[in-house]
Amino acid sequence: MLPCLHHCLCLLVIILKQAMRKRLRLAILFQVLTFSEADPILPETLLSILRHFSKSCLLFRLDEVVQPHELTETLLEVLPTCCRPVQQGILELLPELVVEQDCEAVIAALVQMTDKHRALLVPVLEAISNLSSQEAGQAQVTDLVLQRFQSAETADLPALLRFLLQHVDSQNASQVVELLRSSMPSFAFSEQQAPGQAQTAEEDMEEAAVEAMRTGLQCSHLAADTVFSQIRSLTDPEQHVSIDLWLLLLLVGLGAKRSEAVHKLLRKKFTEGHVDNTWLDKAVIGHQGAVKGLFPGLLGLAGQLVQAGQAAPQAAGTHLYTLLFACCTPAGTAAQHRQEVLAGLHGHLGSGQAGEVSTALQVLLALTHSHAALLLDHANFMSALLDCLDNFTHAQLHQVFEVVSELVVFSSDSGVSQAEQNRQRLGRQLEDLLHKQMQSEEVQSQRVGIIGTIKLVERLAHSSPTPTAHSAALDQRSKEAEQLLARSFGAKQHKPAMFALLCDELTNAVTSGCLAEPIRAWLSLAATEELEAFLDDCSHDLPAVQLKGNKSVAGGSWMNLNGNAGQVMLPLLRILASPDQLHRQSLAYLCAITRLALTLEFHTLGNLDGLSAILGCPLHMPHIDLMQSEAVLGLSPEQQSLVCTSLLLAINWLRELLNAWAHHVQPTECIGGAEVQQNLLVRLQNLSQLEALLAHVLVLLPSSPCLHLTAGPHTTAQAQTKSQKRGKAKEAKKSKGAPSEEPSEPAEDQENVGNNAGMSVELHKAPAGHSHLPLSRLPEVQGQLRPLDAHVLRLLGQVQATALPHPALAPAAFLLEQLQVQLVEALTRTRRPAFLNSAASQDASAGAHLTPQQIWGGLQSVLPALPTLLTMCNSRQSGAAHTQGWEGVSQVGKGEEVVAARVEGASQDPTPNLLITGHPIATAALAPIPAAARVMQHGLHCIQQLTAADWLKQPEHRVLLHAFLRAFGKDATSSQDSHQAPSVTARAMKSYEAIHGCLQACHYFRALSKGPLGPLEQEVALLHIQANLISIAETIPGTSSTRDDLCQAKERISRAADEALQQGSESQPQESSCSPPEAQGADPATRGGGGWKGQQGVIGDLVHLWVAWSPQPCQTMLRLLHGALAQVPSQPLTGKKAQEPVVPYPGLSGSSLHVWYKALSQELLLQWATYATGVVALHKGRQGPLQQEAVDSALEQLRQCGKAFSSLLLLNKAHLKRIQMHAQALRFGSKLIQHCLRTLPFWEAWYTAHPNQVEPFSKAMKEVQSATRILYVICAEGKANKNITIANLVVGTKHVLEEFRVGVTAVMLAAKQHILQGNLKHKDLTGQEVSSQVPFTQILSDDDEDDNEQQDRRQEAGSDTE
Repeated sequence: MLPCLHHCLCLLVIILKQAMRKRLRLAILFQVLTFSEADPILPETLLSILRHFSKSCLLFRLDEVVQPHELTETLLEVLPTCCRPVQQGILELLPELVVEQDCEAVIAALVQMTDKHRALLVPVLEAISNLSSQEAGQAQVTDLVLQRFQSAETADLPALLRFLLQHVDSQNASQVVELLRSSMPSFAFSEQQAPGQAQTAEEDMEEAAVEAMRTGLQCSHLAADTVFSQIRSLTDPEQHVSIDLWLLLLLVGLGAKRSEAVHKLLRKKFTEGHVDNTWLDKAVIGHQGAVKGLFPGLLGLAGQLVQAGQAAPQAAGTHLYTLLFACCTPAGTAAQHRQEVLAGLHGHLGSGQAGEVSTALQVLLALTHSHAALLLDHANFMSALLDCLDNFTHAQLHQVFEVVSELVVFSSDSGVSQAEQNRQRLGRQLEDLLHKQMQSEEVQSQRVGIIGTIKLVERLAHSSPTPTAHSAALDQRSKEAEQLLARSFGAKQHKPAMFALLCDELTNAVTSGCLAEPIRAWLSLAATEELEAFLDDCSHDLPAVQLKGNKSVAGGSWMNLNGNAGQVMLPLLRILASPDQLHRQSLAYLCAITRLALTLEFHTLGNLDGLSAILGCPLHMPHIDLMQSEAVLGLSPEQQSLVCTSLLLAINWLRELLNAWAHHVQPTECIGGAEVQQNLLVRLQNLSQLEALLAHVLVLLPSSPCLHLTAGPHTTAQAQTKSQKRGKAKEAKKSKGAPSEEPSEPAEDQENVGNNAGMSVELHKAPAGHSHLPLSRLPEVQGQLRPLDAHVLRLLGQVQATALPHPALAPAAFLLEQLQVQLVEALTRTRRPAFLNSAASQDASAGAHLTPQQIWGGLQSVLPALPTLLTMCNSRQSGAAHTQGWEGVSQVGKGEEVVAARVEGASQDPTPNLLITGHPIATAALAPIPAAARVMQHGLHCIQQLTAADWLKQPEHRVLLHAFLRAFGKDATSSQDSHQAPSVTARAMKSYEAIHGCLQACHYFRALSKGPLGPLEQEVALLHIQANLISIAETIPGTSSTRDDLCQAKERISRAADEALQQGSESQPQESSCSPPEAQGADPATRGGGGWKGQQGVIGDLVHLWVAWSPQPCQTMLRLLHGALAQVPSQPLTGKKAQEPVVPYPGLSGSSLHVWYKALSQELLLQWATYATGVVALHKGRQGPLQQEAVDSALEQLRQCGKAFSSLLLLNKAHLKRIQMHAQALRFGSKLIQHCLRTLPFWEAWYTAHPNQVEPFSKAMKEVQSATRILYVICAEGKANKNITIANLVVGTKHVLEEFRVGVTAVMLAAKQHILQGNLKHKDLTGQEVSSQVPFTQILSDDDEDDNEQQDRRQEAGSDTE
């Protein structure tokens, strides 16, 4: 043995002496390296010296002393027999010794060695990676690693991952990624443990593996692309593994483009159901090491999912935030990571996006239920929620206070701790906030305090402090909740409006089941007592009530459904005239307390039998004679206020009764029997009459009366402030103007009227004696009406159950009108970006309207009843030959009496006092024939809005499409099965059945059409519905036969639109019974002339349907441009002559030409967009191999679009002074050219390969060139004439035109065609050459002077003749 380093050096010098033979030197070296495995100091030292000399060989040519080739062979020979440290040293030395010629042999030897020595796999891979030439054996080594990957040790995994990802090529990239995805889940890095524990060695290895994959993906773009494409192709949730999420998160760090693509892919996967929350659980839970390395990416992913704006991604983001807060990370970083999670959530809370804010609050709510103690450690974040309550909507306030209340009532067995101190401090802050908000005078602040109070009551009553808590503690919490609620109830005397808000919020809490049984029992008793305080014993002797100034108002009993058996009545008139101010103000919460009492009654007893008397109880109202036109105008302001307020209170009372019974009593159940169903229908009739009377009275009054007692449940402080500002502004404007002719109000009445500043609207007085007035002022009080629930819409099906359906048409029209308003509002909210509205405005709009989910449920019950209603109402409009069932029905409204609705099976006989009689407006409101017209109007509009939306095309609303096709997809008048509501669990119909269902529905609506004899608005709605159904059918895969049927249906729609445009004076709209006499007697031909004045939107819709649904849209446009539009005279621009229609289109004239021009421009833009999309798809190869037939079809489409474009712009030359048309030409023309620019790269590539086929393209471009030349001239004239409308479009249009010129030149040069370019002559739209240096203003002024001289001469000649 050589025990010291000195002997080793001596031996090395002996070995390196030139005098010694090479074979002997290598033999000694072999013996030294294999000297002793127990004491590797000498071999390691010798390797270090050799490594030093190997680095110096190039400088001192020591390769002559020891040949590198022979030394390499010796090291490879000794490598298998050395100890592990020496082996690693030799493998580190080899890349520095091996020459280029020996690389392949060395790689082969090392690969062969790994078969027997698998422990050397990682050092061998590192040696191969460091060799100067790696390409020779790289494929062989990669195959070796792929074979040994699954059997490798966990400690070697990071190096293997790094090697595989760094050395992938196009041949094995897919195999490498598939191996990673299939083998990585089998490696057990660490066992699942409680969050916050110390990180283990296995978790360190897991973190190292993640970093290795990060390095490998950074070095190889091919590997990154392959990972992304493979994961993107997976659609089954079972195919995804945990490492997929790791790999995608690693791709996020490779640049902004990859990050955006990954986030978009993940949002799409969650939206389409390709992955679910289980995938997130597998990737996060039990992988603390990986989560530590991927935490920034996971947090960013959670934020992206929450911001997605769709339900599925937001639910996934909520779940991921919860997982990250649960601290699936080591103890050293858990607190920091929780702070980062809360910081991300607070970022969402300040975004201003309603969906994002609600989702972030949902995350906090989920954390309070599972990790309340951890949240209390970060109480400062929770306290910040209470500092920005003004930024939250009504629903978000519920979430905020539920989070804070859950933390306040939370307690643990740990006793005094930092979390307990934070809880107490948060509780004191919440108590101070609620007290401050409840004492405020602002409605929004009071609402905040009420919501917070109720949420705290809910949590106190439901809280279970600890598992070992005594029952006395629970009783104490319940008593605290009752005391808090009792203090809130005490505000009814001083703040009745706030008490109404409290009752509404309590009703919602009861409905959602959030209140505990003891609280509900106490609340039910208190609400019933409050409701009974409003009711009086039923009496037939009702004296007149006395007002100030010795004035009185006569009263009467209205709408008594209980008949002689009635025991109670609602004395609205008596309470309104009461001298007690608190008694009068109590009406502010009448409807709210009624709703609360009915809801508690149902949730306590399961029915409403105990309060059934109030459904049919009469109302003490002003006498009906006081609501005649002459009587209303003769009342004092106080009396007028009393009349209007009583009507509004009665409307809200009936609305709440309908909401309660329709919600808690199913129409198909026997609860209450047929009598209850009949009472509901009669109440709908009463509601129609009351709203008609209120609208009539409001029209008669010069300004709105005092209606401040009936604030709606969703009135916000912002809305009231705006209303007050509008009222004050109008009053100020009135005071500055001419003195009013109205008598001044007494000083004693000024106080009452002044409280209604928010409702003051200045209107002209209606002429005395006119009982038929338009319902124009009812929207002014719409914000104070109690909203109708979606359950009320189910009563529409009861119209078919009536013994006589005609009396029930008015309730049906009323319900359809309500559905139309809610449907339009829901559509508007879904299309409106959330950032455009503040939280307060979103709260105001969402509170008074139904949610989309409520509308879906209501529609499924409404749709089966619509076909029968539409068919019955449409039969009245078909003429005398088709008025079956209408023989005995007359035009009610001229003194005839109406009939109350009767339900088959009801034993109750109708009493004379069921409906409001003795007033023409109340009688006309229930007239069957006008009601049938309203049913058609509102029903068709609802169907049009429903079919035009994207709802029916979405997978989650397939049930709604199924219900619609079952209702209208077959003959609903003879099949009873179509009237039945479809099952919610019904499977999606097959494509064939769905398409034919749409076609059958089109047939049904086509049968409702009257052609030229039908009202124009109704005919247009029917055409839109058919077009929408065809659009839905086109999204469903079908056969060739179904496609032929769809083409025929589209052609029929086009012809029908053409016929509708040719309708003349015989198709005037049907008059409403509520229209003024002068409107009913107007000349029906006025709509035919004047370009259908006021029907511009209808014209545009019909032109679009005519052109878009024709077999050849461009040819249809050409016929219209060369035919009817060419006949429109260019002069005059205004006057009667400009309104003379062009045969055969009464809606086409000089005054409406711009409407037709715009409609054709929009349709031509769609045709160009379709052409450009198809050509771009050809260029990118999306439609398979390129075929000559596809190119020819694109050229033909280009030729037709170019010809239509040229003809459309030539129309501008005939109408020189129609600036609006010129502006539209620039606006749409530039967009058309942009679509054409998208296609030029394809044509350039095509004609480079096929230069002999350029002639069709050249001809088409000549058509486009004639149009672009006109655009140049319009730009020049508009700029020279300083026309602002055109000048603003000039720069963008010229830029696009110049790009188009360069692009077409490139295409022609690619086809080896000669291009002649030159300066165009400066011409105007008439084609006359003008000097480019002379301003157009001067030229036009000269022309105007000539025209003036000629006009003067004509006038002189005319005077001489006279």
